[in-house]
Amino acid sequence: MPVLAPDWTDTAACRTTPYRWLATAPGRLYGEDTAAELAATFPQDDYVRLDATGAGRDKTYRNYSRPLLGPGRDVPAGLPALWRGLVVDLAGEPYRRQVAALLDQPVAAAVEIRLVRHADTDWLGPHTDRADKLFSHVLYFNPGWQVGWGGCLEILDGDDPTAVHDRVVPQLGASALLVRSDRSWHQVGAVTAGRGRERRSLVLHGLR
Repeated sequence: MPVLAPDWTDTAACRTTPYRWLATAPGRLYGEDTAAELAATFPQDDYVRLDATGAGRDKTYRNYSRPLLGPGRDVPAGLPALWRGLVVDLAGEPYRRQVAALLDQPVAAAVEIRLVRHADTDWLGPHTDRADKLFSHVLYFNPGWQVGWGGCLEILDGDDPTAVHDRVVPQLGASALLVRSDRSWHQVGAVTAGRGRERRSLVLHGLR
């Protein structure tokens, strides 16, 4: 049975400034019960600690990452059934065609998917993604997440990290979809220390 709602897209909700992007509210991609089960069974194993800091880098970040799907990589056999269904839906042609119509792009040839966990003070610096990507779609699995806990996706007017145009709170069931371009600057604010909460997400890239 499909996990994604067939009518989750809404062209009218797509924003065009500072570039083409949209945020979907909880309940739009899938129902509340589905979101709760995905959060409760969010995979915990097989992550790699990534720490890319220092001057001279194109992108700085610190997080835990686990690839799920991509060129040369099949869906892991050990995923919970609902998670496997979600990954299959996100890799399918119907989803890729929906995104292409929504963002006014060619249909992605393939997708790569990974899970990401941001612990205390983890962040992702300003960047625009690689040129081989058409779009990024980030799904969130954080019950009760509050703005004061940090970890918001920040849409930027340029490469200045203080030039925040809008924010997406990583609440359970919400998502953000961003077209890739040379001006699609965005970042993830640092998770506030001492809250005892991880920011958990699925990150999908549509590939040319």
